[in-house]
Amino acid sequence: MSSTTSLVPVRASELMLGKAAPWPIYNDEGRLLLARGTIIDTPDQLAGLIEKGLYRNANWVSEPDTESVPLPQARDVLRKKMGGKKPLKPSAAVRGEETVITLDEVRWQIGDTLWLQFADDASQRYAVTLVGCLPNRSILVTAPQKDGKQLFVREGQGFVVRALTGRRAYAFGAQLLKYQQTPFVYLHLSLPREVRSTLIRQATRVPVGAEGYLALDGAHPLAASVIDLSLGGASLVATSLSGKVAARKGTVGRLRFVAAVADQQLSLDLPVVLRTAEALGEADFHQYGVEFADLTVRDRLVLAAYVYQELSQQE
Repeated sequence: MSSTTSLVPVRASELMLGKAAPWPIYNDEGRLLLARGTIIDTPDQLAGLIEKGLYRNANWVSEPDTESVPLPQARDVLRKKMGGKKPLKPSAAVRGEETVITLDEVRWQIGDTLWLQFADDASQRYAVTLVGCLPNRSILVTAPQKDGKQLFVREGQGFVVRALTGRRAYAFGAQLLKYQQTPFVYLHLSLPREVRSTLIRQATRVPVGAEGYLALDGAHPLAASVIDLSLGGASLVATSLSGKVAARKGTVGRLRFVAAVADQQLSLDLPVVLRTAEALGEADFHQYGVEFADLTVRDRLVLAAYVYQELSQQE
């Protein structure tokens, strides 16, 4: 929970046996005790909560607490309401300009993050760190981990190695030459003959599955599903805004969601401008197109990494 969140006491009378908790409940240190919607089943459970101290986010009414409450799945609600009459499809991905270069042309730095994709399991990618390069011999990277434990890899194991630098994404095939355990665990990977380089254009758009919130013109935030994403904007589905707001193209607002990049959950709170709004059948949902505006350097980097990661998973 954010350190800026304001906590206020919750009276015991505001929680009832057999009823769902109306808010996420925290202790005085801001630690989540009870998720919103959880039913308190027994008197002992209620007494235990009271003993620990009950607090809630003072901004809950005006600002949903996305860190402790599962986000509504707008797409699932949409499909249910529409009964499959009009399936929701993301925009087609637009690939960037692709070239083949030599490793000498790649400007990676020690400490850069690379992703290892096992050649025999394309669904798994693991973040590793570039720790060195032996000219004409090998690339040195840290060993991949899962749940804090080193993964077993065998010499000769094939990988697809991916990386992102600026607005260029790189990929090449490699084999494990040596699994080294001293002075720390790291891998020697074979040098590639060539590297595929893709320019991630501003318009490169990929389907994603992020859930978040859209707030326009100071209105109450709406649960939104991000359908596709680019460096310049996003397409998303959310419940219908009031006619006054929905019809006003150029309305400014913010889009909040969490991007899962290299096993990290990175929060984004992006300024947006509404460009399109289209009703979806008879359901009380619209598909919105928004353009990003005045992004910070950090947000641009996270977006680029997220777009490339999702793009590579479509391959």
